[in-house]
Amino acid sequence: MKKTLLAAIAALAVSSTAFAADLPARTYTKAPVMAAPAYNWTGFYLGVHGGGDWFNKSWYLPATPINCGGFPNCVGSNQGDHSASSWLAGVQAGFNYQVGQWVLGVEGQASWTDLRGSNGSLTAPNNVTDNSKTSALATLAGRVGYAFDRFMIFGKAGGAWARDRFWTTAGTGAAPAFVPGTTLQSADSDRFGWMLGIGAEYAFTANWSVKIEYDYMDFGTQRETLQPALANTVAAQYDIRQRIDLVKAGINYRFGGPVVARY
Repeated sequence: MKKTLLAAIAALAVSSTAFAADLPARTYTKAPVMAAPAYNWTGFYLGVHGGGDWFNKSWYLPATPINCGGFPNCVGSNQGDHSASSWLAGVQAGFNYQVGQWVLGVEGQASWTDLRGSNGSLTAPNNVTDNSKTSALATLAGRVGYAFDRFMIFGKAGGAWARDRFWTTAGTGAAPAFVPGTTLQSADSDRFGWMLGIGAEYAFTANWSVKIEYDYMDFGTQRETLQPALANTVAAQYDIRQRIDLVKAGINYRFGGPVVARY
């Protein structure tokens, strides 16, 4: 019985092997592996930002005909400087074009702020106070970034604009005719300069990204003619140097197509 069972198993094994040999060979192909989607920064975008800024303004009273009033021995004098910090809020728009990992683009930004500062004149600290205010800022700059998929670092450079107001007020030691704090001369001014910036941006969805950025704006030195604000005051000219720093965080919406997958 035992020999018969072993013979049957051996015969089954031989027949199974022969049957398998007659089956056509199968070819197995490995399915393609899907890699993580590659983010593409190309496209127009709009966004908003908020943060803080600070300025430094240096005032100098030059020896001009307006300031000297015909006195031949008139000389210029340093009037001092002042700094201030404030809030910042605004909008931005731009366009990116990605080539490999490089992202090239242009961006315009407009911001509103309330930077105000003042100092007593160094030549007459108790008689006159110099005052400055910056209420609006704007930049138009080229931008170059390097993308690590959804994360990008960038630098930018371009032109800058500031809306300023400059004025002098009477101090506590001014002539009796001037109440302390009274405006003596004033001027509104549009200043133009250059800017440099650096930042980082992260795309958390296909179209939305967040960024943080630092910008330095330099407006050089410009002569401002402050007009008399009262009947018994005269015009005065000042050479005013201005620099502004910005730190801001923002969010952008990019009008672009879907991400492209790598295989």
